[in-house]
Amino acid sequence: MSISTILPKLDLSKIFNLSANLLIASFQRQSTEDIDHLYKCLKEGSEVPVGKLTNDKTGNVIPLYLQLDRTNYRGEFNKQNFLKAVQILLEKFAQEVDGSGYMGKLEALTSPISGEILINVPAGMRVDEEINVLMVSVLPRVESLVIRLLFVEGHKTDQ
Repeated sequence: MSISTILPKLDLSKIFNLSANLLIASFQRQSTEDIDHLYKCLKEGSEVPVGKLTNDKTGNVIPLYLQLDRTNYRGEFNKQNFLKAVQILLEKFAQEVDGSGYMGKLEALTSPISGEILINVPAGMRVDEEINVLMVSVLPRVESLVIRLLFVEGHKTDQ
């Protein structure tokens, strides 16, 4: 069974909402111990199960995973810096939605090879002299969806 038979076509606003809700649930509505455990697993490179989606029409269920790619992170990577970057990303997501819940013009990049969808909402933060930019993408797999937190290449700042 492929992902296309499990889920109806996901438009960008649904992907955006799914990502935002998952990040809020994972990093703002959990106990400190659960956030610590999630951070440790993500830092180690694990794909962490974080929920499931159910197709209302067919009842089919698809697991959701959260993953961190910090390949392009510069500076000291620690829990405080990571959670700060996630908070900035969520603030940027909130800026994309007006008071009535309407989203502005949202853009994304899609990989023709993997089908991964990168939501074009960058969240930059300075760590010492380095700028780190966190973005979120959704990677469809045959029987799951992976919400990926990606540190993309930033630029060194001059002082």
